[in-house]
Amino acid sequence: MNKERGFLIAMCFFVLFFFGVAWGEEPAQGKGTKDYQVFDLGEIYVTSEKPPAVRDMAITNEVTEEDIKATNSHTVAEALAYVPGIRVSTGRKNEPAIQIHGMPQEKILVLIDGVPYYETKYGKLDMNQIPVDNIAKIEVTKGAPSVLYGPNALMGVVNIITKKGTEKPSAQATVEGGPNYTNRESVSHGWKVGMLNYWLNYSHQQTDGWRMSDDFNPQVGRIRYRPGGFVSTYLEGGGLRNNSDYNQHSVWAKVGIDPSPGSEYYVNAHYITKEKGDPPSIYGGSHFWGPGFLPAFSQVFDRITKYEDWGIDLSGQQKIFDNLTLKGKVFYHNHADDYTSYSDLSYNTEIALSNYKDYIIGGYLIGDYRPVEWDAIRFAFHYKGDSHKERADDYLPFEDYFSTTGSFGLENEFNLIKNLSLVLGVSYDWFDVTKAKANNVNSGTGALINQYDPGKPDIMDGWCPMIGATYTFSDTTKLFGSVARKVRFPRLSQLYGSTGNLDLKAETAINYTLGASRFFSKYVWAELAWFYHDLADFIDRPDTVSPYENFAKIGMTGVELTGEFYPLKDFSLWEDLKLWASYTYNNATDKSVGRVTEKVRNVPAHKVDMGIHLTIPYIETGLDVIGVYMGEIYSQLPTPSRPTDPRIKLDDYFTMNLRISKTFFKYFEAYAAINNLFDRNYESEYGYPAPGRNFYFGISAKY
Repeated sequence: MNKERGFLIAMCFFVLFFFGVAWGEEPAQGKGTKDYQVFDLGEIYVTSEKPPAVRDMAITNEVTEEDIKATNSHTVAEALAYVPGIRVSTGRKNEPAIQIHGMPQEKILVLIDGVPYYETKYGKLDMNQIPVDNIAKIEVTKGAPSVLYGPNALMGVVNIITKKGTEKPSAQATVEGGPNYTNRESVSHGWKVGMLNYWLNYSHQQTDGWRMSDDFNPQVGRIRYRPGGFVSTYLEGGGLRNNSDYNQHSVWAKVGIDPSPGSEYYVNAHYITKEKGDPPSIYGGSHFWGPGFLPAFSQVFDRITKYEDWGIDLSGQQKIFDNLTLKGKVFYHNHADDYTSYSDLSYNTEIALSNYKDYIIGGYLIGDYRPVEWDAIRFAFHYKGDSHKERADDYLPFEDYFSTTGSFGLENEFNLIKNLSLVLGVSYDWFDVTKAKANNVNSGTGALINQYDPGKPDIMDGWCPMIGATYTFSDTTKLFGSVARKVRFPRLSQLYGSTGNLDLKAETAINYTLGASRFFSKYVWAELAWFYHDLADFIDRPDTVSPYENFAKIGMTGVELTGEFYPLKDFSLWEDLKLWASYTYNNATDKSVGRVTEKVRNVPAHKVDMGIHLTIPYIETGLDVIGVYMGEIYSQLPTPSRPTDPRIKLDDYFTMNLRISKTFFKYFEAYAAINNLFDRNYESEYGYPAPGRNFYFGISAKY
């Protein structure tokens, strides 16, 4: 507590210092202008003067650089936590889980500049390893009506779009610090020289761990030793969260040419390396180690000692004729991680090293053809190969899997009547496992018996039609709606392993959206949207040891209400005062045959996001206050195979963040931020308490 008190005092002096020094200083030149351009080749559509109407036919949100700054988000996962309808939680492997309307990240198509971003076994990656310094905006599409996105966009799409340079050279550096040796450094530079354009970024983030709430009460956890039975002990005592440290470096580079209007060619590359701890569940877990059980593995005492990503993609767009433009990408993405298991809570004795290696190689071609002014025909062809290799311990050979996924989509946009757009589309998606080689290991000695082919599922495919429309009235009222069928093919982790099932089918969702938005005046804007998701052949397990099955059927119906209010827009000193809020209601119902309950796990019925942005006059000091309310969530429910399991529910919670900032000496900005202002103790996932009150302060320089 003395260290925390000392840090608070130091931060207060820091804040008073920059208020005093900066008092009366003029704001930086070019306020309101951007020192970067949005990388338009990162969009999934062909770049044109008029964006495709299909973008307005689903529930969409855009996270801007200003939004990221207001929330003091360091990573993509943190920035997404404040988006309506999205829940971000952190559990096993110290990894954030992104959920749209309660459906997990592996059922969402995550893209960086239009390129799929995931690892091939579980279908997701740690989105805390994507720093925000290189990001121009994040586009979130719920229901994903467009067929041009390609396969596996079951519940929606998150497209992270990066920056490129402008004709004025720009450079930016940020240094941020916090308690427990927490620090972040970032340097960016971009420039457009003639037809050459480039953008470079390096960032580093590191901490010894994050502080838990003072209200946290240690719980007795149960470790299941195999062999050995159960042992009860305390796995977390409070204060600094056990095993929550991390250290990450990342480099992003983009270079390209814009030789003529409608013609662009770019190379993107990134490299990320990270080492992180994995805080154990406070309620325990399984620990496989001892005589008669090899290879060893621990869900309680482990660290991710290597988490490495690198990738390169080639992007291009070319106008072939006046009414035909083509856009394409070729990409390669490589991921490797090492999962190290330890004997006990000291993390000193290594008992196993599990290795995972993945790569994705592929590309897509998108075309935009406009035979007449009121008609646009678009097509997309996607094809990629996924490789996955793993071994339970480093003395074993790698298991080896490879699959291919493809999609062909056709979409037609009609604009026959002014302000009315109608879109019809259909895609054909397919999935095929072409290689499978597994290890047969003696469960007592851990010795390799042989490698064998465990079999391959039949080729899976599916048709995904959609229809949507949007109409804008003269008073700015906009109506929109769509119906789209989507499929999601099984993950390798669902097909293979002890709980795998080669007879699985693709999951399907029919997503319905209907909404309206309007500017009621220059002071108020609001949007109300209704959604319904009809999920069938949903892949789940009846319990933790049984194989996966296509037995679940789920229906979700709800609304999203979003509004912005500028109450003092006519007053020049207070014109940027902005209040915004959103409310998401989601009624999820389990309709599966033989269900024990209609409740659905991990789906909050209520979520509220809200914020205030204000620049205080005269002293030109920025103030951002952000709040999030998350309703109750069921983390465990009884199932047909375990009907007596208790219902475990996470309590609702409300958290608030605060950020104050001040520009001084024209090119500098100093800021201080507090996350979880009220030091609320809550669990974002069962057994994983969230960070308590944590403080950060920093300085940015921009030219």
